[in-house]
Parts: sequence; structure tokens; C-alpha cells
Amino acid sequence: MPDISNAEPILALNPQAQIEVIRFGEEGQSILVADDVLVDPEALISHAVRSRFGTPPTGSKYPGLMAPVPSAYITLLADVLRQSMVQVFGMHPDLPLKTYGFFGLATLGLDQMARAQAAPHTDAHRLNSFATVHYLSPRPQGGTAFYRHKASGLELITPIRSDKFSYLRRQELAGADDQPVRDAFYDEILSIEPRFNRLILYRAGQLHSAKLDPDAPLGESPADGRLTANLFFNTEGF
Repeated sequence: MPDISNAEPILALNPQAQIEVIRFGEEGQSILVADDVLVDPEALISHAVRSRFGTPPTGSKYPGLMAPVPSAYITLLADVLRQSMVQVFGMHPDLPLKTYGFFGLATLGLDQMARAQAAPHTDAHRLNSFATVHYLSPRPQGGTAFYRHKASGLELITPIRSDKFSYLRRQELAGADDQPVRDAFYDEILSIEPRFNRLILYRAGQLHSAKLDPDAPLGESPADGRLTANLFFNTEGF
């Protein structure tokens, strides 16, 4: 019998997907929210269930386990998301995209995270860097929140802003372990609900964090846990 554990799933975009662009915060940045993205999201979930999840690589603060997303998923979304990067975010249409991604399975609740994991973060500081979160859990287990940093007033971290923010962040993370780092140092400015088969696209420099539901226990496998597919564009080397 052939080994199908690593077979690429057959995926297709839903032509009836509902698209909304939200402007938020004092800086007026945008986020794209697309509902019912895939025709058959269960095919992607089945691939995740067959995948081998492991601990995040050194340096990652992801509060859970990771596995590679299939190349078919990256290929399918890259071209259509490029159009949104150009039309919604003003990226130059000829800019090359360096892309990678992973399945994320959150396993740590907020009270189990290290301070650096609990604090809102960015994925990159470059203006033409972007990230997506694709919610693949049939039952809600937590969406994504975006924040303003209280001390600096910043919502989007760019190269020119990164030194100031990084300095303040290091001081704040060095505080007492029992101090609630999010509430103490950040204001929530937008919350995205984790609707099944919803995908969000945002600038990678936006301060954000998973917003886990404390009343919804995290599952322990891709079949019943907080499963997301995450893509990153131009977050390294650009």
C-alpha cells in the first residue's frame, strides 16, 4: 500500500468567499478578513492530522507545536494574497515574495506562557512583510487580538521604530513574573473571532497575539485542538 502520510492535499479556493477589509487603531492600518476561504478545509485538516508536530525551532516563542504546511497550500494562496498586498496594503506589484508557513497547534494557555510568549509581538518589522492566520478548529478556541503599546503609543512596528520599541519591551519583560504583561503594557485595539475557515492577512509588524478563550480547554491534537495554518511573506531577508 502506498504511503499517503505526506501526500499533498487537493485544495481549492472558494469563489464565494466573503472578503472584508477593516481599518483599525489610531494609525488606521488595515487587516483583510476572508471567510469560507477553502472549498474543502477538511482536506487541509486531514493533512495536519497526518503530519508530525514538534516543538518550535530555537528562538520561536510560539506557545505550542508546529508542523510544515503543504506546498500546495502555499502555492494556492500566494498569488491571490499578492493581489491583496498590492491593492489593500500598497505593496509594489513587482516585489518578489519569499514565503514559508507552518501549522500551529496551541497547547499553552495564557497562565502557562512565559512572559515573552504572553506579550503581544510582531512577526517582522518591514513594511512589505505580511502574515496570515487561517483558523481550522471547528469549535472556537481563540482568535487573534491586535494591540497598541502603551509606553510608545505604537501599533505598527517598522524599522525606524523598532529600536525604541525593543528597548522598552526588554524593560517590561524583565518585570515581575506575576505582573500581567498584556494588561499592564498594552491596550487591545481589535479582536478577530476565530470563525472556522476564516483567514486574516495583516502587516507582519502589527502588534498582535493569540487571544485564547480561558473557558475553552485547548485540545491536544490537530483534530480537536486550536489548529491554525500560518503563512509569512518577506519576513526574512527582505
